[in-house]
Amino acid sequence: ATQAQGQQQQQQATTLGKNLRDSWGLRSLSAQVTPILKREAREKPPADAVREIGHAALDKSARFGGVEVIGGGSTLSQLSGNKFDSTAGHSERALTSTLAADLRLAVSLQVVLHRFGQELRSSAARHSSQGTQVERIGTFISHDWGSSGSLKFMALLLRFNSRAAAVMAVGVSLVVAFLEAFHFVSCETCIRNIGGAVYITRESSLSFPSGLVAYCIILFSWQRILSLRGRSAMVFLDKLCIDQQNEARKESGILGLAGFLEISDELVILWSPSYFGRLWCTYELASWLRFSQLKDITVIPIHLAPVLLCIALSMWGTLLCYIEALTIAYSVAGSHTVELAGLFLGSLCITVGAILPTHISRHLAKSLGSLPQQLEHFSIREAKSFCCSHKHVHPETQKHLPCDRRLIFDMLEQWQYHFSDSRREYASSLDSFDFHVRQKLKPWILRNVGGAEAPFSLLLATTCVPFFCWTISYIPALIELGGVPAFRLGLEAALCSIVFAPCVPKIILEISAAGVDCEDLGRCDLLYTLLKSTAFVGLTSLIWAGIHLPLTIPEHVGWQLASAAGLVALTIAIVRRPNCRFPRT
Repeated sequence: ATQAQGQQQQQQATTLGKNLRDSWGLRSLSAQVTPILKREAREKPPADAVREIGHAALDKSARFGGVEVIGGGSTLSQLSGNKFDSTAGHSERALTSTLAADLRLAVSLQVVLHRFGQELRSSAARHSSQGTQVERIGTFISHDWGSSGSLKFMALLLRFNSRAAAVMAVGVSLVVAFLEAFHFVSCETCIRNIGGAVYITRESSLSFPSGLVAYCIILFSWQRILSLRGRSAMVFLDKLCIDQQNEARKESGILGLAGFLEISDELVILWSPSYFGRLWCTYELASWLRFSQLKDITVIPIHLAPVLLCIALSMWGTLLCYIEALTIAYSVAGSHTVELAGLFLGSLCITVGAILPTHISRHLAKSLGSLPQQLEHFSIREAKSFCCSHKHVHPETQKHLPCDRRLIFDMLEQWQYHFSDSRREYASSLDSFDFHVRQKLKPWILRNVGGAEAPFSLLLATTCVPFFCWTISYIPALIELGGVPAFRLGLEAALCSIVFAPCVPKIILEISAAGVDCEDLGRCDLLYTLLKSTAFVGLTSLIWAGIHLPLTIPEHVGWQLASAAGLVALTIAIVRRPNCRFPRT
């Protein structure tokens, strides 16, 4: 029995030495290790011998002839049952798309947005994952941790809350306007010039501010309201869904990142200028593209969020000032100057309200200006990673960092079929992925994100809402007037909603992104803002005059209808216009 046990130990040692030779292809290294294995096998029990042999072999084989050994070694790990550290340049770490059930975690979007996006703004690690185990994830949020957390918070607000806020604001404004129209709530009187005749009508004074209050409340608390009913969106955010304290679970979550994407219904990319330069961001994108292509991807430039919110806020403030200023002008100047007062005050309020949105929009255009070049010259080999940027030494703990680049490149080799083109030959899977991004992803992203483009549905849910709530205040006057005067006033209100509302943000974005710009942040920067604001005011004043002045033409409804048709055609052309070129600096 003793002789049989010794033979078995020697056979195990010989097999282990052969595995080393086959895995690494280093015959001389195997010749050095095999005698050690046989000696340890004779002196130790089989289980202990294999464990110690594994560590000894790894230590001796980590560097051979001054050359670092990379790859292989899985046999040692399987036999010993231990997970080796990669401090010697060797690692059994490997990316996978298979995710254990206990790691399939997601969090409520309310947790992400809580306290104005505290989790997005803070770099502190949680004690454990905050997610709950799920079968499917609604949205995978892909982002670069080096970009602003506040901007990402605003982008998520627009993506998930703005539509509900718009519907609620319009609904509240309608209810208040009808309550005032049917005398349940008192309202103000105003003087209107319709077709050369002066009418004293009733006008809702509470519908517009009520809509503003409702919009702000729902925009910031919609996910909280949904969470009370258990209906808040379930999302994946790496910091909250991957354990940050348990190193084993953290490692498994990071290596199984593709598994989270496979069980996600949608990919939301919070794009920043550094996004395509980060290795893990490109890996997330590759993981999604390999099985979903371009389906269910939403790309939101994080700098677009403050622009749209700023335009919306400016329009709310501009219209509030316009309503109050027009009321004062009517009472002082009299009814004979109603149309001139409306045109002058409208232009003045737009001028003041356009400066800040134009300034912020210019900086959005500058950040987007790098996007075409990023995609045109995209190379995953040049993408940066935390480990390589710090020479594989953690800047705080000074511990060795295993290299993620090799893991991702190896996984892309396995996915080469998903990115290859039968009409082309590639030197490697990395080249095929680069070509896929440049030729297929680039046109799609530039068509949906680039230039001055903003999704029309997003404009309707943000910058157009103030105009919707303002025109709703016409309802008491329309009910009171009736007939042709009501038709003409209603046509003006409709044009304000469907023409002026979408044209204002589009013109701001187009002018901000067009022409020549400068990098100087001093007086030159302010000068360009004032020049582009002036151009914006000139164009919007023409549109405003085309809406307002035909209403005052005596008994000529045809002129107003013709003007309305022309303005609608102009709006369609502006909204559907392709992206303009980026500014030259």
